[in-house]
Amino acid sequence: MLRQQRFALPSFLAFVLVASAVASGCGAPQRRSALNYSDRARRDYEAALTLFDAGEWTDAQEAMQRVKREFGVSRWGWLAELRLADIDFRTEKYPEAVSAYRSWIRYHATQPEVTYARFMIAKAHFQQIPQDWFMVPTAWERDLGTALDAQDSLRAFLRDNGRSDFAAEARGLLQQTRAILARGEIHVADFYLARGQSDAAIARLRTVLESYAGSGLEAQALLKIGELHLAQGRSREAREAFESLIENFATSEFAPSARRYLAHLRGA
Repeated sequence: MLRQQRFALPSFLAFVLVASAVASGCGAPQRRSALNYSDRARRDYEAALTLFDAGEWTDAQEAMQRVKREFGVSRWGWLAELRLADIDFRTEKYPEAVSAYRSWIRYHATQPEVTYARFMIAKAHFQQIPQDWFMVPTAWERDLGTALDAQDSLRAFLRDNGRSDFAAEARGLLQQTRAILARGEIHVADFYLARGQSDAAIARLRTVLESYAGSGLEAQALLKIGELHLAQGRSREAREAFESLIENFATSEFAPSARRYLAHLRGA
């Protein structure tokens, strides 16, 4: 009995040592595998990003899709998905870009790039405004729906992200959008005025002041309002419009005309 016990202990220790060695040997490849997964994801993402930065959109899209497919549970896969939305934006597929950014935010709401994605949604709405509206609309009847969508999106972004790195650009885009909308109101006012509907024209001009502050067209609208009131014999209303123009937009190109009108009214 004693001899059996002497030999049993070393056998048990040998078993433990072998088991430990096997366990240790299995753990190292697993750790290396996890490390290689992250390394490969980053390597492939950076290679795809090189294509992206070079503007090779077709190749970049294929490469980013591969990263997303093969490394979708990694941060590099998430970033590849975001870059795919960027490719839609860069290739002027703006509705698709908006949908892709929204999807990305929905599934990655805690990631630091969410603010960027939200800004790009607003910017994509802005890019859908017909470009000739930045000059003069070809007809007063034009649908301003895309500009209204852009305004709503930019305002929402600035409300929630007014101190972000993208806020300054968003404010500039909002100012341009409001200028487009204000210009549309002025064209509608001219349409009514050409048909002798002065009060309807004044109502549209007031929309410039009340709804599109910061458009840069407020002084023009105030001068037109004053002139229309003056033509209708409403001196008090005309004076209020001219005085408001001078008080709030003293350096405007329309201020000298307002001052002349006021001098005329005082001398009358």
